[in-house]
Amino acid sequence: MIVAFDAVCLADGAPTGVARAFVTGLREYAEEWPDDMLVLVPEGSDPSELPNVAIRTAPTGAWRRQRALPRLLAETRADVLHSAVAAVPLRAPCPTIATVHDLPWLHPESGERSTWWRRFATRRALAAAAVIIAPSQFTRDAAARIVKDPGKLVVVPHSTPAPPENAAPSPSGRNGPFVVFGDDRPRKNHARIRAAHALAIERATARGEDLPPLRFVGPRDWLPECDKPALLADCRGVIACSLYEGFGLPVLEAAMHEAPLICSDIPPHREIAPPHAVFVDPTDVAAMAAAFGAELPQATPAERPRIAATWRSLHASLAAGSQ
Repeated sequence: MIVAFDAVCLADGAPTGVARAFVTGLREYAEEWPDDMLVLVPEGSDPSELPNVAIRTAPTGAWRRQRALPRLLAETRADVLHSAVAAVPLRAPCPTIATVHDLPWLHPESGERSTWWRRFATRRALAAAAVIIAPSQFTRDAAARIVKDPGKLVVVPHSTPAPPENAAPSPSGRNGPFVVFGDDRPRKNHARIRAAHALAIERATARGEDLPPLRFVGPRDWLPECDKPALLADCRGVIACSLYEGFGLPVLEAAMHEAPLICSDIPPHREIAPPHAVFVDPTDVAAMAAAFGAELPQATPAERPRIAATWRSLHASLAAGSQ
């Protein structure tokens, strides 16, 4: 069985977020079935973080992918196409798996708009896919609103790399900053997070106490993945107070690194957050400030989710059904 993994998510540069989760899955898969893998890497992207498996260059651009991917799949005799995103060929010579990470245009609280074309293209691609992977039940339920056959929707949570053995918190305690991971889209709620931290600093100063600074890690403060474990091991806590998410990878990363966690009380976070997480209303600045100033619960180890076996089961089922 040959599974062609569509790594179009790498076209945006160094893998973060969705791309990071996909690369983690590819590495897990390569530990068991490297000879069955073919990774389609977008033109001009860096494949250095991929496992040592067969790689082919694939086109970018919506129209070029629709024309060229079917030919590439036929040429490589792929049994299944597994895409990191929802954009799969509408006509492919093998069954396709699409991945829908979120659907913000179905949720006004996200603060994000979408073009008619994007909504149309997403619906068409999801209709064409044989299986649709959603990272959370919340996203699965959203996708069910626009998919005629909800039976092809499968929940497969994202995975994240295991922390290195030397990434344990220092004996002297967590003395680093509060950390916010991600870009600055409206859904990330950065303005309220900043206001809450400022209010928490004001209250702490009045009590004669100190609070650590707030650090935003994302496009404007780039942090190489190799440096992230050290930050997660030393930070005072991870702040994941988005208004909307389809999953919430920083929540999972905090759990894996046993970092204290303050997160918004939204459905996908409730699905994946560890027992020690502090949930807050992301629209309530005072509530977030109180969480900043409180003694955060002791983090406990979390079991790292692995997704390769689930992927493999889906691939085998589709390949057998297409014969």
